[in-house]
Amino acid sequence: MKKQGVLFGAAALLLLAGCSQKVEGPKSTAKSSSTSQQVKTSKKAKKTTTSSAKKVSRKQVTQTSSSDKAVWSSAKSQALKTYMASFSQAMNQQYADYQPGNETHFFGLNYPSYFKEDKLAVDDQHVTADWSADGTGSNDYNVVGIYSDSAAAHDMSAHLYLFTIHDGQPVVLITEQNQGMPDGLVHFKETANTDLKQNFAQIVGGGSATSTSESTKAASDVKENTKQAGYQVPATFEGTWYSSDATGEITKLQIAGNKMIDPDHTTELHSSSEMNTEERGLVNGTIGINQTTPNSAKMNWGRVDPINFDGREWLTVHGWYQTDGAGLLYGVKDRDINGKSMPVLSILETASRSSYGHYYPTEEAALAMKDTKFADEHNR
Repeated sequence: MKKQGVLFGAAALLLLAGCSQKVEGPKSTAKSSSTSQQVKTSKKAKKTTTSSAKKVSRKQVTQTSSSDKAVWSSAKSQALKTYMASFSQAMNQQYADYQPGNETHFFGLNYPSYFKEDKLAVDDQHVTADWSADGTGSNDYNVVGIYSDSAAAHDMSAHLYLFTIHDGQPVVLITEQNQGMPDGLVHFKETANTDLKQNFAQIVGGGSATSTSESTKAASDVKENTKQAGYQVPATFEGTWYSSDATGEITKLQIAGNKMIDPDHTTELHSSSEMNTEERGLVNGTIGINQTTPNSAKMNWGRVDPINFDGREWLTVHGWYQTDGAGLLYGVKDRDINGKSMPVLSILETASRSSYGHYYPTEEAALAMKDTKFADEHNR
């Protein structure tokens, strides 16, 4: 059960890669000239016989050298790591650093290698980004640091921070995107956390970072996106549920209010009636991705449609902008478990209505009933 995921199903929670197969984002325009082109031009200019050409070539070489000046170092990387340890403690989040050879597993995506896929957006605009050991490069964003709490975020949406050099300036980007978007891009924005921005700028400038204060919690990126009330699940679905795989490994699923929380994801549930005209058009294909821009603040939203069949109420859950693949059905039914009546949460695939598995109110029941199939459900 754990490997299958419990929120949107395999098709939707292949997340960021899934939608990209159907709708590709626009490609950014390549820069008009590269460093190597400038150097070649200057060398060619030096071969000309006019003094004016020689002056132009010297100017080009000077500009190239200036733009390629290193702004990052191993010492600054260590300073950032020290600061992020303080930030982790203040935020009560466990951030780890990632770089080539030690990649993230952020909702199925591995950074920094995923930069090569050219599927990154900032403020809903497609941009280029790549890892840079010294902060130089020809990309829109040259990434010098990657930090995420995805490995330890069990009760909240994970965060991914990119510490970058953009147009010569330090910029900290954040995403919490945990599902595919119609444009196939992973959407970032500049962090609103003043503490992060100021300390990163100080480190880039050669200064020392200050310890993160508790006050940064009030302006943390967890609060960046305004949360709406959303769809409130019926009381029969609420609670902590447990499932066991064949080896006895337990997976926990918490359902309360308008949230579903498993060890890897937090999904905020909203009724499909909350979708605006453009969002409906994106999902059903009547509006093209070039005609509107998805709201990146809704990346962790689940689209809920209650239905009734088989004598009980079910919740159909899809990703908010999901266009491909099956969603999941959640339904609760009282069953006789070893002579005792207890509620069992069944999860089915929406298309085939075949069983993905079952959750129970206690770990003991989950272990006792692992891999149990019920005759009144279609089993794969």
